[in-house]
Amino acid sequence: MTTSLTMKKITMFASLFAIIAFAACSGGEEAQITTDEELIKSVNITTLMVQPSTFASYVRVVGTVETSNDIMISAEVSGKVISYNVKEGDQVRKGQTIVKIDDSKLKQEKVRLEAITSQAKENYERLKKIYDEDGIGSEIDYLNAKYAFEQSNSVLESIKIDLANTNIKAPFNGSIEDKMINVGEMVSLGMPVVRIIGSDDYIISAGVPARYSDVVRTGDDVDIWFDTQVSDTLNGTISFAGSSINPQNRTFRIEVELPKKINQYKVDLIANMRLKTNQQDSVVVISEEFIYSKDNGYVVYILSQDESGNNIAKERKVDLGLSYKTEVIINSGLEIGDRLITLGSAFLDDGMRVTPKDQSASLASN
Repeated sequence: MTTSLTMKKITMFASLFAIIAFAACSGGEEAQITTDEELIKSVNITTLMVQPSTFASYVRVVGTVETSNDIMISAEVSGKVISYNVKEGDQVRKGQTIVKIDDSKLKQEKVRLEAITSQAKENYERLKKIYDEDGIGSEIDYLNAKYAFEQSNSVLESIKIDLANTNIKAPFNGSIEDKMINVGEMVSLGMPVVRIIGSDDYIISAGVPARYSDVVRTGDDVDIWFDTQVSDTLNGTISFAGSSINPQNRTFRIEVELPKKINQYKVDLIANMRLKTNQQDSVVVISEEFIYSKDNGYVVYILSQDESGNNIAKERKVDLGLSYKTEVIINSGLEIGDRLITLGSAFLDDGMRVTPKDQSASLASN
């Protein structure tokens, strides 16, 4: 009897333990389900309302500062350099004398030719008078005297020009970059004497890749900045766009005029330029960080609601257009007024429950 009672107690305790264990298991699964539901409901997101925007893309090119007035002035007469009126780096004005070449021999030659010319003139005038008035002499004598005077006078005028050219003058406003000949040295006709760089018409020259030849044109606006002056950004306009492609580097030349009186910029200074290559108005533009690759295509997530009125993430396939940096045009798949899910979109799947935290922002026009 006692043994039978003991066995019943053991059986009862075993059954009770089984019930408790089952209840514990059942409660754990229920708790797990509840936890998963809470996780789904607690996915926090932010959204942006899709609005028409302006899309613009740019290309950056590197150019150099140039000036059309960067020349070597050469001697137009032979002689010894006797003086420089300027130093390297000096600013000069158009017509200012830079170099003086010895003109003593030319002055003596001028005196000699003046005497010869004067004599030839008197002889010509005398023969002309007696031939015209008295009919004395032959026409050939009169004509020979005339030609002798004209030839002598022509040589005299040439010497006067040579004398003037012993003063080498600045052909335009600029600065003295380099002196090629020292005082006391001899120069001959055509020998470089001094380099002068103009100060009134700086330009930037650059090569633009050939693939932009149909979008970069004369008159386009350009942003310009220099590595040595990062904070100084200028706005310029393309004044020249080449009509040919360089076969060596497949670029075409453009020029941009720099503002007048910008003397801090030097010839051959490196310049950065940003050119606009495309602009489209009233298009849908979003950041590439909210676009995901899926099934050989691309998707985004927008805020929607299920049949029960719960907020969910809805997957949309999108067709991508042009892009620049992180901005991408959406050709199709998004409509004006859609709420694009931004923060939190990387953790979503189609139909997942979401909790919007901020719906005040929008993808406004740029």
